[in-house]
Amino acid sequence: MTPEDLYRKLQQHLDRMPVGFPASKSGVEIKILMQLFTPEEAEITLELSALPEPAKAIHKRFKAKMTLPELTQKLDQMSDKGLIHRLPIAAEPLYSKMIFAVGIYEHQVHRLTPEFERDSQQYLDEAFGEAFHSKKTTQMRIVPVNRDIPVERNVTSYDDLRAYVESSSGPFARMTCICRHGKELLGHKCKQTKLLDNCLTFGLGAKLMVEQGAARLISREEMLELVNAADKEGLVLQPENTKNPLFVCCCCGCCCNVLTSAKKFPHPAEYFSSNFYAEVDREACTACGLCEVRCQMDAISMKDEKADVESSRCIGCALCVTTCPSGALRLHKKESAKILPNDTQALYGRLLLDRYGPWGMAKIAALRLLGKKV
Repeated sequence: MTPEDLYRKLQQHLDRMPVGFPASKSGVEIKILMQLFTPEEAEITLELSALPEPAKAIHKRFKAKMTLPELTQKLDQMSDKGLIHRLPIAAEPLYSKMIFAVGIYEHQVHRLTPEFERDSQQYLDEAFGEAFHSKKTTQMRIVPVNRDIPVERNVTSYDDLRAYVESSSGPFARMTCICRHGKELLGHKCKQTKLLDNCLTFGLGAKLMVEQGAARLISREEMLELVNAADKEGLVLQPENTKNPLFVCCCCGCCCNVLTSAKKFPHPAEYFSSNFYAEVDREACTACGLCEVRCQMDAISMKDEKADVESSRCIGCALCVTTCPSGALRLHKKESAKILPNDTQALYGRLLLDRYGPWGMAKIAALRLLGKKV
């Protein structure tokens, strides 16, 4: 198998994940894979399933290529490089392939190079952006930046990030925002904030990232301070789209790959999971323009000397509401709230169902029963 064939097979294998890794016209995704995976690591990943398995189950597919201890060592090394998942189960670790984002890309935060960042941005524009964004289930969602805001109906517990942090058993950790770090590598400083280490993780997510050296532990109080800082700095809060998120990103409209790629769609609000939207009381509006500056989605403009919210762009982050001096902006809750998956596993299951439908899920279940890779 030629190197081109090997990495093309890897691309196709990763493209079967809950969030795909599609081919692009330029083939830049092959350049990305070559930077990430050695040929041996690519061959190993080709034998991994989307569903976590012990090393001995994966070893059955290798036959005489390497011993079980050798394979286990390689899998652990690949996990340390952020190329695959390793779940630290008590009996024995489980391994699986990983989606590109949120996943492999974010794990490269301390290994990021200008070349890799340029290729990743090109891939986002050419193919991955369309694969990442969905009008159905999304990996991330939007929550209001602060609970102390006027809202038509009460903010539910799942949308109150402060309440979640206060009730969580932890641990908590912070890591470098890879989006801002990547832009800096390419010579583009963030226009919104000087904060860099404010990508936040919880529970198992925090534990794993700290073990890999990508994050550092912080206290609950520090976590709450960073959530408050998001409002002050005008950053959108994007937790994982589950009831028990493993992470929350504090995002700006100039660096965040999720926000910047979505803004290129005609109606970007369709690609975000959010239970809220903002409206303006034109009589109370003084046209100070602060909301227009604060909005990270270009959803607010001044029309006839009054603020105007374009609903097809508003994602309900409440950045405009928390600092409106006249109180003209108000957050409203949508009539039909989205039902969240319980955890990451349930989220990936829903993403797979969106991609492959009931019959495809039945096939996946059959492959799993037979011990085959998915």
